[in-house]
Amino acid sequence: MIKIGHIKISEKSPTVIIAEVACEHRGSLSAAKRLIRAVKEAGADIVKFQLHVPKEEMVPGKIKFWAGPMDEVLKEVNFDKAEEHKVLKNYCKKVGIQYLCTPFCSEAADILEKVGVDGYKIGSGELTNLPMIRHIAQKKKPMIISTGMSVFKEIVDTVRVLKEEKADFVLMHCVSEYPAKYEHLSLGLIPFFKKKFNVMVGYSDHTTEIYPAVAAVVLGAKVIEKHFTLKDLRGPDSFFSLYPTQFRQMVNAIRNIEKALGKEKRVSKEEQIVRNWASHSVVAGRDIKKGDKLTLQNLMPKRPGSGIPAKFLDKKYSSKLLGKKAKRNLPKDTILKWSDAK
Repeated sequence: MIKIGHIKISEKSPTVIIAEVACEHRGSLSAAKRLIRAVKEAGADIVKFQLHVPKEEMVPGKIKFWAGPMDEVLKEVNFDKAEEHKVLKNYCKKVGIQYLCTPFCSEAADILEKVGVDGYKIGSGELTNLPMIRHIAQKKKPMIISTGMSVFKEIVDTVRVLKEEKADFVLMHCVSEYPAKYEHLSLGLIPFFKKKFNVMVGYSDHTTEIYPAVAAVVLGAKVIEKHFTLKDLRGPDSFFSLYPTQFRQMVNAIRNIEKALGKEKRVSKEEQIVRNWASHSVVAGRDIKKGDKLTLQNLMPKRPGSGIPAKFLDKKYSSKLLGKKAKRNLPKDTILKWSDAK
């Protein structure tokens, strides 16, 4: 089991659902608080932010983003101070939802350490930044690590570092397309990663729909991450994020499908009602007189299932019934009880 704050992640616990609000607040604390409240109402377990330190994270002006040069965009929409994240973390506690954040460089992780975070979410772009992975792992807090845009050998390398550092972590299958195409999702990797690495596995979804996340839970994902926004915010990730109503639909679908994933074969009370009339009993196939021998010629299986089960006409069980004598007259279509045979 892994615990991030009050949230437990285990094979026996309900799937943990993360609402990734990223920088949809566009640097506004009031907007961030609105997002926190909306995420809570939508049923998520964790609300996740991002912390960028652009000058430490990337070469200025080199990366063109869909909203402009990435470093410039991030300066406008990012919370990069410990005090700001402390406000967010405290507000999450007040609202009753777990705070989490993604640092995009070691310096950002150090800022979050000052905030007193309960764990770290590592983005796909940082999977191969092994010095950063090791730096954060050495903080001895739980980690959730995405694996988008990586090849298998790179995932193996990162898992090796994490296990060397004895880190508690969840490995997240992810496709870093915005939005992601169904034919590229490869959800079958979820049980593969689980078996290969012997760790808990989750799924970070970048489609615009809820279905892949639900399918991932069926395949064994114990953490689901999905982008979240509000219609009026128009943040940099809004075009592949879910609105509150859609997010709630996803949460409800996951919670319902979890109920359907049991492995116990039993007859429910509701099923027993159907079983009583839909299963078959041994019935008199014609009029049988008291003292007549019970045979396949005068017995047959018919509904309902309130008498001797029909299996006692099969050769595997028939010795317990066939050859016995009727203890009373049995008119045609009489449903036999064990008390009718001697």
